[in-house]
Amino acid sequence: MRNLTSLKTFNISNNYFRGSFPGEILTNMTQLEILDIYNNNFTGLLPVELANLKHLKHLPFEGNYFTGEVPDKYFDIQSLEFLGLNANDLTGKTPAFLGHLKNLKSLFLGYSNAFHGGIPPEFGSLTQLKSLDMASCNLTGEVPESLGNLKRLRTLFLQQNSLTGRIPSQLAGLTSLNDLDLSLNELMGEIPKSFSALQNISMIILFKNKLHGSIPSYVGDLPQLAVLKLWENNFTGELPENLGHNGKLCNLDVSSNYLTGSIPLDLCKGGTLQELILMDNFFFGPLPEKLRNCKSLTNIRIKKINLNGTIPAEIFNLPSLSFVELDDNFFAGELPPRMSGDSLEMLKISNNLISGEIPPAIGNLRNLQVLELARNNLSGEIPPSISRCTSLTSIDFSQNSLSGEIPKGINKLEHLSNLNVSRNRLTGEIPAEIENMTSLATLDVSDNNLIGRVPYADQFLFFDDSSFSGNPNLCPPNDSHCPARGSSHGHAPCFAASKLIITTIMLIILEGN
Repeated sequence: MRNLTSLKTFNISNNYFRGSFPGEILTNMTQLEILDIYNNNFTGLLPVELANLKHLKHLPFEGNYFTGEVPDKYFDIQSLEFLGLNANDLTGKTPAFLGHLKNLKSLFLGYSNAFHGGIPPEFGSLTQLKSLDMASCNLTGEVPESLGNLKRLRTLFLQQNSLTGRIPSQLAGLTSLNDLDLSLNELMGEIPKSFSALQNISMIILFKNKLHGSIPSYVGDLPQLAVLKLWENNFTGELPENLGHNGKLCNLDVSSNYLTGSIPLDLCKGGTLQELILMDNFFFGPLPEKLRNCKSLTNIRIKKINLNGTIPAEIFNLPSLSFVELDDNFFAGELPPRMSGDSLEMLKISNNLISGEIPPAIGNLRNLQVLELARNNLSGEIPPSISRCTSLTSIDFSQNSLSGEIPKGINKLEHLSNLNVSRNRLTGEIPAEIENMTSLATLDVSDNNLIGRVPYADQFLFFDDSSFSGNPNLCPPNDSHCPARGSSHGHAPCFAASKLIITTIMLIILEGN
């Protein structure tokens, strides 16, 4: 390889090379412009021989196991435009000298590296820089004001560090910025008013900091804004009324703050909204009617925010909707008679004021995995059509006024691991077919009017006694005095004692084998 004096590109990326990188092979490659060893298993120190490559422009070293510090001699590679050191095991002080590589356009230092110290103010001199990624690399201190000088910067990723202080208002100078991620730090203060100048920004991610104050009204006027994630801060006040007016909003997550007021009406104005996550706030009023036509919506999580009114029936028929969490609100009315959401995987409406019956159309939700309707005012029978929801893993209908029997076809739910129908008015026997549901890990039928014998199956012997309590005429599996089917006379023997006897017999048999 030492004879490859005219070589310009050396690419061995995405292989399984290991051990130290043999820097000596580069000695005579004086014309080299691209050295790509991305995604291998190299270990040891970064090769210092690179400093002699005066034409080197592109250096992707990401996804290896290099250790130690970034060599000071890399200062001599003034031709460098791309430096990727992400996802290694580098240590030492954050290399401030990189701020003097005037041609640098992309600098990636984050993920798995463990530098000490802060972001060097010298990085503010990299006027050609378009991408700066220092996520998850152990940074401390404040975000330097000098970063506001990077007029060509498009992406700034500083998430998952220990940065403190305020967000510098000087970052408003990043007029080319598209993506900003400062999440998972310890930043304080308010969102700078000067950020109204970020007319090209499409993504603002600031979640899990210590920010406070209101969300500035200009946020709704940012023409390119598509993603706004501010969850787990201390924001107060109302969401900007004009949020969504730009017609490009696709992801809004402001959960776990102290926000009040009503939900803006035009969040899905452009038909692009995919995720609406507002839970754990103090909003009030109804769910905006316009969301009923938001066909792009995939995830709506607005639990525990004090909303009232009715749930628009069309919500249950949106073609792309996968997750619906409306728990712990004051929604009233009935569930719609028509449900056809083929994409729906999770439907949680517990602890509301929903009345009426569970519609048979629930059986149309073939991909549903989690169904929680607990603590409402539901009545009527559990529809047999629920057996068509063959993807279900968890059902919670507890604390309603449901009557009738547990559907016999429930054994068709082969993936069901949790079934809770406690504190209702169910009658009849527990279906014998339930014995075959080996996936069932938790069962609670307590506080109903069930009769007959508990099915004899191994998993039933390990369910807690409280799972069957409050059913005076429900018998242990092998009780010969159990009332006949349909009879409500007599008192069943103690289920716990009988279960203990059965379990003991099983253990004796197992020990004998």
